[in-house]
Amino acid sequence: MRILHVEVGGSWGGSARALEVYLAHCDRSRLYHDALFFYSTPGAEQLAPWAGKVWTLYDQSPKKTLAGVPAARRLLDRRPRRWDRFLSGAYEWAGLVRNWRQVNRLRTVLCSGDYDLVHVNNTFSYQATTLIAARSAGIPVVAHVRNPVRESVLSRRLMRMAKCLVTVNRHFEEQLRGWGLPVSVQTCYDGVEMAAPDEQAASVLRASLVPPEGVLIGSVGRLDTQKGYEDLVRAARIVIDARPTVRFAIAGAGPLRARLESLVAELDLVDRFHLLGFRDDVPTFLAALDLFVSSSLWEGLPLVVLEAMLLGKAVVATDVGGNAEIMIPGQTGDLVPPGKPDAMAAALLASLGQKDMLARRAPEVRRVAAALSDPHRSAQNFDEILYGAMNNRE
Repeated sequence: MRILHVEVGGSWGGSARALEVYLAHCDRSRLYHDALFFYSTPGAEQLAPWAGKVWTLYDQSPKKTLAGVPAARRLLDRRPRRWDRFLSGAYEWAGLVRNWRQVNRLRTVLCSGDYDLVHVNNTFSYQATTLIAARSAGIPVVAHVRNPVRESVLSRRLMRMAKCLVTVNRHFEEQLRGWGLPVSVQTCYDGVEMAAPDEQAASVLRASLVPPEGVLIGSVGRLDTQKGYEDLVRAARIVIDARPTVRFAIAGAGPLRARLESLVAELDLVDRFHLLGFRDDVPTFLAALDLFVSSSLWEGLPLVVLEAMLLGKAVVATDVGGNAEIMIPGQTGDLVPPGKPDAMAAALLASLGQKDMLARRAPEVRRVAAALSDPHRSAQNFDEILYGAMNNRE
């Protein structure tokens, strides 16, 4: 059975990392895998050992999509105002019309590869053209849901084109089942596989960022609106006012770097809040931290939160996506509402005041994360979903 995994690409993000882990642990004795990226993606070569063919549809960088339009994205987890809903719908349809040529190109690829199934690896609403092309080619689709999807005329039509939707948390599954459409919706948590941290390098990094008796709080993620890092910078000012030896660091690159640098300077945090840029040693960075924080405004289930937990790190995260399914307040982490710097600061200070309890939590934190993100179990579960979609094609 031949499967084509389709990824938008352009950058190596969480969805591509999840696909890599799946392909490394799936049952390749019965399934043959290829991977197609819309756009050239540094890191895509990492799939080569597990896929028969890895290639791209276009050589140029991706155009601005719905995911990059603030008016259409900022309220995905909230009740949109009347005009926001109208504008979001207009952006969705305009994006589909703009990319319509892509449908024919994708249909040619699908038909020439003799594929039995297409897997949309991004959230299905980001790949409208893939769903339409697969429908035209008569190939069933299993589509992931990794971010919130706003219910609209277009998203409902796209959902109907999938044989099965696969969510990365139970929260999304319940929401999509609530749409009442005759489409199977199942949750399959992504597997996580991380390299062991370099403890010596972690010690050196820590010493460069925090005074000897200080505390290091950090985050990992792309510097864009979704990650809520402006809220984190504002929370840091409150935390440092109360605990002057605390320092903050973010590992990640992105379009908001200049804005964040400006805010850090405005709040007089230049020597206390470090923007480290992209790092390829995330486990080592995490090992250097005392506390991990996720300030996202929307998410599916952040892989880096699970990675921090696998290292036994205390975590404070916003209550978005599936975070509540792994963050048990007082046991495995603490949740705060998104977009509330004061609440985040209070939670961070509370965690810092419970250092001994955090150390006692570490084994339970590791256990919960390991059980949820086991890569073998995750791959086996997703294999079964794929088999089911191919064997039930009526």
